[in-house]
Amino acid sequence: MTQELFKEFTNPSAAWRGKPFWSWNGKLEKDELIRQIHVMKQMGLGGYFMHSRTGLITEYLGGEWFELINACADEGERLGMEAWLYDEDRWPSGTAGGMVTKEPRFRLKFLRLIVKDAADFQWDPLAIAAFACRLDGMAYTDCVRLRKDSPAAEREGRKVLVYKVEEMAPSSFYNGYTYVDTMNAEATDYYIRLTHEKYKAHCGERLGKSIRGIFTDEPHRGALMDGFSVPNPDPQWRVPWTFKTFDQFEKTFGYDLVPRLPELFLWPEGRKVSQVKWHYVELCQQMFIDNFAKPYDRWCRANNMIVTGHILHEDSLAAQTAVSGSVMRDDEHMEAPGVDLLTEDRKTFWVVKQLTSAARQLGRKWLLSELYGCTGWQMPFAGHKAVGDWQTLFGINLRCHHLSWYTMEGEAKRDYPASILHQSAWWPDYHFVETYFARLGLLLNQGLPCCDLLVVNPVESVWCQVYPGWSRGLGAQSPDVQALERAYADTFHWLAGAQVDFDYGDEEMMSRLARVGKDAEGRPVLHVGEAVYKAVLVSGMTTIRSTTLDLLRRFRAVGGTVIYAGEPPAYVDALTSDGAALAAGEAIRTPFDKESLVAAIDEAVAPVARALDPATSEPLGEVFAQVRRLAEGDKTIAVFLNVNRKEWFRGAKLRLRAAGTVEEWNCLTGERTAVPAAAVDGCLEFAADFPPAGEHAYIVTPVAAAGLPEKPTWKSSEPVQIEGPLDYRLSEPNVCVLDYARYRLGGEAWQGPLEILKADRALRERVGLPLRGGEMFQPWFVKQQGYEVKGHIGLEFEFMIGRMPVGPIELAAERPENFVIRLNDVALNPATVQGWWIDKAFSRLPLPPGLLRTGRNVIEMEADFHYGLNLEAIYLLGGFGVALDGTRKTLVGLPHKLEIDDLTAQGLPFFSGTITYSLPAPRRPAAGEAVFVTIPAMEAACAKVAAPGHAPRMIGWHPYE
Repeated sequence: MTQELFKEFTNPSAAWRGKPFWSWNGKLEKDELIRQIHVMKQMGLGGYFMHSRTGLITEYLGGEWFELINACADEGERLGMEAWLYDEDRWPSGTAGGMVTKEPRFRLKFLRLIVKDAADFQWDPLAIAAFACRLDGMAYTDCVRLRKDSPAAEREGRKVLVYKVEEMAPSSFYNGYTYVDTMNAEATDYYIRLTHEKYKAHCGERLGKSIRGIFTDEPHRGALMDGFSVPNPDPQWRVPWTFKTFDQFEKTFGYDLVPRLPELFLWPEGRKVSQVKWHYVELCQQMFIDNFAKPYDRWCRANNMIVTGHILHEDSLAAQTAVSGSVMRDDEHMEAPGVDLLTEDRKTFWVVKQLTSAARQLGRKWLLSELYGCTGWQMPFAGHKAVGDWQTLFGINLRCHHLSWYTMEGEAKRDYPASILHQSAWWPDYHFVETYFARLGLLLNQGLPCCDLLVVNPVESVWCQVYPGWSRGLGAQSPDVQALERAYADTFHWLAGAQVDFDYGDEEMMSRLARVGKDAEGRPVLHVGEAVYKAVLVSGMTTIRSTTLDLLRRFRAVGGTVIYAGEPPAYVDALTSDGAALAAGEAIRTPFDKESLVAAIDEAVAPVARALDPATSEPLGEVFAQVRRLAEGDKTIAVFLNVNRKEWFRGAKLRLRAAGTVEEWNCLTGERTAVPAAAVDGCLEFAADFPPAGEHAYIVTPVAAAGLPEKPTWKSSEPVQIEGPLDYRLSEPNVCVLDYARYRLGGEAWQGPLEILKADRALRERVGLPLRGGEMFQPWFVKQQGYEVKGHIGLEFEFMIGRMPVGPIELAAERPENFVIRLNDVALNPATVQGWWIDKAFSRLPLPPGLLRTGRNVIEMEADFHYGLNLEAIYLLGGFGVALDGTRKTLVGLPHKLEIDDLTAQGLPFFSGTITYSLPAPRRPAAGEAVFVTIPAMEAACAKVAAPGHAPRMIGWHPYE
């Protein structure tokens, strides 16, 4: 088994390799799409999600769209790659690019509270209900319901609460319509007919074969008194609503919601915790599941399609409550559920832990993460590793890179860069990153995790405390909810930092999936679906379900271990109760602090792994671990990860509750080595150094592999500091960005110079065109109505030449055929285009050398102005250096040599390729010696070291040698 695993480890298959969002964001051409699939193959990627994004010109869900989908699926199959669909034009899923919500009854709707002074109140015939009360902040007293014929005296000296149903305001992001009512089954059925049924009709037998499945992105039921993504006024005074809300509420909970509407939004007699609030969030969650998630999943299963993707939004308890409820419950209706983790430094580790917890309980194998979005062009390979490592550690095995652009044309180039494709200079070496993650993911998906602890997820304690403005933009504003969030994060860090593995338990899922039982040795265990636990932790909860309390009582009755950390919940089913306190009195109690909690867990669940500080023997709180037992039972896999990107942990003592011999499997090189280990108190103990964001993967086997060498250790003998400047070589011509222009409309006077995007905005505002941006109308949609010319515009880009460059100079520009272009008053011929630079969007147009002059040079561009014309920066390419003086750019000579330092001050402020430095050769090493190249600090994406007679070696992350 180990030999077979190692064979796959050395060269992991496409299944373990990443599948990026492939952004279809321009005028799609089959040959270019096929070329890019081959680029992805070279990058070590295992497939792609074909995803409509901002800038798409080819008609979404048109005939050509499906022809290209099929061509890409067929090419992927030929290359052994996985092709996946994406279910929407942009996101969130459910509108089919606005086609669903052309129909008013399918549009997202809200129940809105409007607070009026009594003197300003007049009965609105569209009002659902109105109440008069005394209002102090969010607290209300003396509340009476008003009728149409209620006397004015009933509201005198009070505030009037008016409740109305309102539609979401239209948005260009939905092509002039709105998001969809996902709690309406008719809307979901219509969406599936417009989208999924069309794929079925056009892609046929590819579904489930060359097309593996479909990604659903951020469907949700609307923001709950938070305002996220709601363009209406006073968005925080709204809750999502659908036509069946009131009937379904009474059917589910046995009482009429309408008379209790003030309690849904506000605090009755100042009480912050409310069962009405808790019931409403529960209702919305269940209606979303019943009317969107379940029918979506049923259709896909019936048509051999894997559902993957993620619900909006998982980052925190508040974020889930605001737009979803509990994401763990939504995971039940995806075959490959996922999460979305944007930016480079987000360490919301619990997001992935919730996903893997639900997946283990539900028996799901493949877990997706949409990662690397919003990271920027500057993110190095070290960032790719650090962001991906902890997610892989906790179970992510379907990496969906955000984002790989089809084109950089127009607004597409500003869609959450960087592009993880050929536009990034490091793309030929990205296989270094992907193969590493494929190996790590492969190891972490063998056998079963050693996870004996269940932590009851406290998300419902937020549900019962919502009010207008309790959260804004998915971030908690309520001090009480913020305290819950802190306790939630502390619990995670205390357990993970002590290398204690655990799962979260969603209370509703536990009510259906959990049962008390015995393990093979007759010890009490708690089954939740397919997962089994020896102990349960209750911590940081305001309210707990009565079904959970009953389950825990039954578990305790057979000798099961239940631990209450800190104060037990004061509410049961969001009603004041001493039920949890009484239950806690019969269980293990511990204060809510790190030392007490970890000690109680250690007593209840013997730890299987520890990473200890060699000086104090205390757990290294920033080293997380995962341990898995293989099916044979006598083999163990353990991975330890330093989640700190700045600090080294040297000589860490690692302990594993296992027996046998230890091998280290190097996920970077694909090599394995023997690790000396000592038996201590029933554990194997050995040492390791952890560089920043460094990891170690080990396998413990009963019998040592024959001839396996130990990892060599090196002692520095002759360190040599390499000083510059050095000879160098550029991989492509240098570039000068011209992004400031004078502009004019028709024959008017020139204005500016202004940054080109601001000039574009000024001209669009002048002629009444919609502004460009990430939420603009899609070009394919506007194109159906035709582009109306709004005027004739001119642009002037200026640059200086201090020293006439040697060799050709080219102009790189987007769609030069759409412009009349002149250099120093002489027209250029767009038919002389010679290929492209960086991206097919940038055509290369030679500049006749006789037209250039020392001093001031001007490139003038003019065109008919309409919605489809993009005003963008232009670029000069050639063998020159660039000197900057404010916004003025001057072409100068390239330096003869370069320092290994900041390039922007050495004539290369905009250079976008790779640089090869020629290092002085050290002396030839003697037998038993090796030469190491060490880079103390590196801000490049990566580096590669090559020596005559040796294969190039990558330097991607610490220890940078």
